[in-house]
Amino acid sequence: MANVVCSRGRAVRLAHLLTVLIATFGLVSTASAQTTVTLSAPGSQINADVTIQGGAYSTSDFSWSDVLASKIGSQSVSRRIMLKFDTQNYVPAGATIQSAKLYLVLRSAASSEDRPLTAYYVNRSFVTGETNWLYFRSGQPWSSAGGDLGSSYGTTYVGNAVGSAYTFDLTDLVQHAVNGDFGSRYTRMALVDTGGSSGGSYKEFYSTRASDSSVWPRLVITYGDGASTSTSSTSSTSSTSTSSSSNTATASFTSTSTKLRTMQWNIHKTMGTDGACNADRTVSTIAQQNVDVVSLNEVSYYAGTCGWGMDMGAQLQSLLQQKTGVQWYLQSVYSGGIGNVLLSRIQPASSGLQYLSNGRGVAQMTLVVNGRNVNVFSTHVEYFNSDWRPQQILEAVYWAANFSDPRIVMGDFNTWPDTYDYSLIATPYQDAWTEAQSAGTGSAFNGSGATNGDSRFDYVFHSRVGSLSVASVTVPDTTSGGVKPSDHDPVITVFRVN
Repeated sequence: MANVVCSRGRAVRLAHLLTVLIATFGLVSTASAQTTVTLSAPGSQINADVTIQGGAYSTSDFSWSDVLASKIGSQSVSRRIMLKFDTQNYVPAGATIQSAKLYLVLRSAASSEDRPLTAYYVNRSFVTGETNWLYFRSGQPWSSAGGDLGSSYGTTYVGNAVGSAYTFDLTDLVQHAVNGDFGSRYTRMALVDTGGSSGGSYKEFYSTRASDSSVWPRLVITYGDGASTSTSSTSSTSSTSTSSSSNTATASFTSTSTKLRTMQWNIHKTMGTDGACNADRTVSTIAQQNVDVVSLNEVSYYAGTCGWGMDMGAQLQSLLQQKTGVQWYLQSVYSGGIGNVLLSRIQPASSGLQYLSNGRGVAQMTLVVNGRNVNVFSTHVEYFNSDWRPQQILEAVYWAANFSDPRIVMGDFNTWPDTYDYSLIATPYQDAWTEAQSAGTGSAFNGSGATNGDSRFDYVFHSRVGSLSVASVTVPDTTSGGVKPSDHDPVITVFRVN
C-alpha cells in the first residue's frame, strides 16, 4: 500500500464529500437511548433497488442500471421504483421506530414540475435480477401487473433539484415491517407517481449501481424508547445475545475508578498465525489483559473465514463471560458478513452503530466512568482502495462528532502515520501512542508500536480535552508456543478520566 499524498484536488473533493454528508444525508445519532442505523450497502442492507417498466419493456431486467426512474403515462412508458431493505437483520423485532427516512438523490428530471411520488408497501418478496413489470420472481407473476401494492405510506413531491436528496418519511411503514405485521420483517416498497399523466413526469434517481456511493439510496432508521438504555447486549441485528444457564455470568461490574483500560485489536476472524481458527485462544488473550472495554475488528457474522453459521461477536461475548465471571455488554456493526465489535464490562448508558460507505461501519457505546460520559467507538476502514479510505474516515469522524466529549476512537485505519489519511483522524483527535511515547509511558514488545508486521495500522485516538488523558500505552507480545492468535498485535491504552 503506497503512502497517500495530499493534493489540492483531493482536498477539495473530500471537503465537498463532507459537505454532502452533512447537508444531504444528515448522518446523525444521539447519545441517548436511541440507536440510528443507515441501510445503504447494496446486496446486504439494500436487497433490491430496481426500476420496472410496462409495455414493450414489461419483462426487461433493469437491475444493471445505475438509475431508478419514475414516470406516469401510457403503460409502455410508465415506470415504478422498487426497493427492499433488510430491516429484519438490522433492526430488532418490535422495536419502537422513532424515525425512518428514505433519501434518494435526484440525477435528472424531464421538467421542473413537482411530481407526487407515493410509497406503497409491496405484498410480494421481489428479487434483484428477476423482478419486472409482470414478475416478482422468475416464473411467478404479480397478481396485478406493475406490482402487488398494499397500503400507501405518504407522498413526497419531487421537483428538479438535481444533485439534492429528496426525503420520504417511511416511519409508519418500517414500524409495521419490524412488528411483523406483513409476515416478513423486510421493508418492501414501491415509489409510484400518483399524479396525472404527463410527458414531463419523468424523474431519475441514483441507484446502488452508481459509481459514487455517497449518492446511493439510504434508509436512515432511529429506534428506541427514550429510556436510559441498553441494559443487555445488542448486535448489529439488535437481538439480545443469550447464553445457557451453565455459562451465564452472574456478576456485574460498575466503574468507580478514574481509569479506563481499553484494548484495540484486529482479531483476523480468530485465525492465528498457525492458520487455525480458535475463538477460545482469542478470548483468553483478551481476558489476560484485564481490560474494561475492547474494540475488535474483522469479526465474522454467519459468513467467511472461521465464521460460517455463527454470530462470532456473541460467541466471543459468551466465552469472555465464562472466563471472567462478569457480564459483558456487546455492540456490533456488520456489513457483508464481517464487522466491528465493542465489548464492555461497564454497562453502557447507550449504544449505537453507523454504516459507512463501501461496506464499513462504526460501533459506539457511551460508558459512565468516574461520573462522566465517555463515548467509545470501534471502526475498520478500507485497505485496498485508497479512494475509499479517506471517505470512510471522514464519515466516521463526522458521525462521532455528534457525541459529546470525551471521545475515544479505536480501530484498524489501514494507513501509516504522517500520511494524508492519517491526518484526517489525527488532526481532530490525539494519537494515544505518540502521546504516551512523548511522556515516556509508551512501550511495545517490538520497540516500534507496529501492530501488523512492520506497520502501525491499529490506533487509539482521543479527544483533546482536559477531562481525558493517556496514562500509558502498551503493545504486548501475545505469542505463545511460537504462535500468535492473530496477524495483528493488540494495543492496550489506559486513560485517566478526570
